[in-house]
Amino acid sequence: MAATTTRQPSLLVQVSAALSRPASPTAGAPTRKPHHPKHWHIPRLLFMVKDVSHEGATKYFNTTNTQKLLHDAVISVLETLYTHETAPTTQRSITLILQSMDGIANTTGNELDNDCKEIYFSLDYIGQLSDDRTQNEILGVVRHEMVHCWQYDACGTAPGGLIEGISDFVRMKARLGPPHWTRRGDRWDAGYETTAYFLDYLCSRFGNDTVKRVNLSMKHSKYTPELWMTISGGIPVEKLWDDYKTAFNLHPTPKPEPGDDEEAKEDYVVIAKEEATTSPPRKTEAKNPQSVGEPLPVPLTPTSTHAFSMCSPGSPGPGDARPFAAGTPAAQAMLDRSRDTTSEEKPDATRLIDITP
Repeated sequence: MAATTTRQPSLLVQVSAALSRPASPTAGAPTRKPHHPKHWHIPRLLFMVKDVSHEGATKYFNTTNTQKLLHDAVISVLETLYTHETAPTTQRSITLILQSMDGIANTTGNELDNDCKEIYFSLDYIGQLSDDRTQNEILGVVRHEMVHCWQYDACGTAPGGLIEGISDFVRMKARLGPPHWTRRGDRWDAGYETTAYFLDYLCSRFGNDTVKRVNLSMKHSKYTPELWMTISGGIPVEKLWDDYKTAFNLHPTPKPEPGDDEEAKEDYVVIAKEEATTSPPRKTEAKNPQSVGEPLPVPLTPTSTHAFSMCSPGSPGPGDARPFAAGTPAAQAMLDRSRDTTSEEKPDATRLIDITP
């Protein structure tokens, strides 16, 4: 009987078979979890125009993509004030309503459901904007108002200036501030861009998440000045404000005191020539110079009102929403600043366009 000869597979076949087998996991090696990208909670985005024949409506439609306007505003606010783990998820809808009204814009919760926010934007204000400012001003105003749909307000006890300052801070970080914004040295809680620039300074000093921490600290608790001590490691807000004014030279220039020379002079010390007698040289007292200048103007204080509440579960509900009032640093707040004012009457919203992506 003939012996059977077994042929060994060639080296090429062995290598191919080895490569085709899945590698066994190494003992003790960490198992890599599949990556699931996180997404922000986007509520329903609704849109209404009360008068499509209004000049402001024409300007709006010529410059603005409403779906992108609202969607980008939501994402920007959430990225600036929250993380994926801390962002609120209870908002059900946000409605932008364009109508003829006094002032510029205001935000409120729906009378029946505070988780349904409504942003009212004046067609009259949009209509008087210059063509080169219309698009950015619409973006900026809506970005400011969108913050009010999401921010915490210490259960209705936060200073109005802080609430408005956070809104303008978000607008400023998005580079949507109007060209006339400047740093001012009035009060830290004067609101709007005055407070926004102060908050930006705090971010540069204590970390980019400073405004996030300020906002989150007002989720469960009522407002107290100790908030700033916690944020800064023990520094009172008055000292922080003084440091900010010093850093940007915002302290008002003192007026010359009575009796001073009209012209500011250099510090000097004059030593008289020694006389023939034994009397000591005479020394003239040094005169301190006084810089002659005007103090920073005291701003007018038009009223800004919001009726919204962003308290955490267990905190006062929509019926406890309180109005906020804050001064602004500009005299012509109605036409040349993006300020929030409340219309006398809020028309019923009867037809809405759902633009949720």
